[in-house]
Amino acid sequence: MIKQSKRQLEIMKVLQVRKSCSVIELASQLDVSDETIRRDIRHLASTGAVEKIHGGVMLPHSSLEPPFLSRLQEQRDEKLKIAKLAATVIQDGETLLIDNGSTSCYFAKELISHRNLTVVTNSTEVARELCSRNYNRVFMAGGEIRSDDSAAYGPTAIEFARQFTTQCAIMSMGALHAEQGCLDFDLAEAEFKRAVLPHTSKLIVVSDHTKFGKPGVVKVCDLSRVDLLLTDQMPPDEIADQIGPDKIMVAS
Repeated sequence: MIKQSKRQLEIMKVLQVRKSCSVIELASQLDVSDETIRRDIRHLASTGAVEKIHGGVMLPHSSLEPPFLSRLQEQRDEKLKIAKLAATVIQDGETLLIDNGSTSCYFAKELISHRNLTVVTNSTEVARELCSRNYNRVFMAGGEIRSDDSAAYGPTAIEFARQFTTQCAIMSMGALHAEQGCLDFDLAEAEFKRAVLPHTSKLIVVSDHTKFGKPGVVKVCDLSRVDLLLTDQMPPDEIADQIGPDKIMVAS
C-alpha cells in the first residue's frame, strides 16, 4: 500500500488550491530544502497523483475534474442504472448519509417512492429531492456552499454530520485503485467522507467502470472498507478481490 507522508499531503493541499507550484515556492512554504521537495514530488509522480514540470509540479490533467453539471452528464446512462440498483437495496425507514457525488444525486432522485427516510447530506441537490416527501426527514450540513456544486464542505459541515449515526452511507468515488484504495480529486470532499465513515454501519460505493484503476489525488479509505460496490461492470480482479466479489452488484 502506497502511503503519503504528512508533508506530501501538504503538497497536495497546495496543489488543490493552486493547481501548480514551483519547487522553490513549496520548499519555502513547508520550510524544507529544495531536494526534499523534489524527492516528495518524485514519489507523488510515481503514484500518478501529480505531474512533474520544469522547476515544479502540477496536478495531472486527468485529475482536474470538470464542473459538477458536466460531471452529471458523463456516463449518464451508466450512472442512472447504478442509481436505480442502489434504490433497490434501501428499505423504507432507513437512516442514510448521502454525499454530493454525481451518481449519488441520481440515486436521490430514484428514492422518490421511499418513505420515512432520515437523510443526512451536505448536498443541496440531494436535500431538495428528498425533503417534504413521503414523511422523509432531511438534515442538511451547514457551512459555506460552493458555487460549483451547491454543496457544503469544511469544518462546520463535518462537525454537523458527525452528530448522526447512519445505517448506510452512499458515496460516489472519483477513483478506485488497487494499490491506493478509494480516492477523490477534491481535498474537501475526501475530508468530509473520511470524517463521516466511522459513524455509519455500511458503506455503499456507487461508481461506474471508468473509475476503476484511475489515479486519484486524495485517499478516502481502503477498498476493504467498502461493504457494497454498485457499478455497471465488474471491476478488475485486483480491485474485486480486495472488496470481495460477494460485495459487488452490477447493474443491468
